[in-house]
Amino acid sequence: MFGPYGTFLSMDSVSRVVFWCASALGIAAMARTAHAGLRRWPIAAAWPAWQRRALSALIASLPATLWIILLFSLCAKVPLGALHFWRTWPQVIVTSMVFAVILGRRDPLAPLATAPAPEPVAFPPAAAAPEPDPDVAAAFLARACPRLCDARLLALEAEDHYLRIHTDRGAELVLMRLRDAIAELGEGLGMQVHRSFWVARAAVAEAMVRGQAAQLRLSDGTVVPVSRTALPRLKAAGWLAEKD
Repeated sequence: MFGPYGTFLSMDSVSRVVFWCASALGIAAMARTAHAGLRRWPIAAAWPAWQRRALSALIASLPATLWIILLFSLCAKVPLGALHFWRTWPQVIVTSMVFAVILGRRDPLAPLATAPAPEPVAFPPAAAAPEPDPDVAAAFLARACPRLCDARLLALEAEDHYLRIHTDRGAELVLMRLRDAIAELGEGLGMQVHRSFWVARAAVAEAMVRGQAAQLRLSDGTVVPVSRTALPRLKAAGWLAEKD
């Protein structure tokens, strides 16, 4: 029977099961909350997925350590004053990291950032944004994620060695490199707007620009960061209209 955090010698089997289940559920909930919060923070939304997971694990480990100490005191009947935060914290960081990685790969489709401060810029008329070639987009979806083969492709997001495919019917995480997916889709359907994001031109509902900072709001509400290096290419391609 597992005995995490020194519980093997401090608790009987039943107490260890209760402790392990309660601690796992608590740490998972805290890691999930921290990771979801970072995905909605405009600055962190532009980070690689592994950086968001690492920071979410570190953030979650602080309240999680207090949770572990409280559970240990209750299950092992040890006074709280006898338990040490700094001894327990490193172990909780490891556990939080495991949950952050697992839960990070199972994120539901959700906005990657909240509505930003940048001043909205009118997007060109819909006629200027052609729909993606249904044959190319459908063939890509049918091969990469058959479950979404009838959906409309919105964006691609790189997460480590995986690719999160965003559509109007949900998202799917597949084992594929972003550059391979972009090569398969070809030119004309969209553009890589960030090192971690490719966006379909027809999926953009609004562009938000302030100076050299820009974001794109997609038709499903997802907000995607635009890198400074991609900004001139988007302007040249007519993705970012000038304000009247």
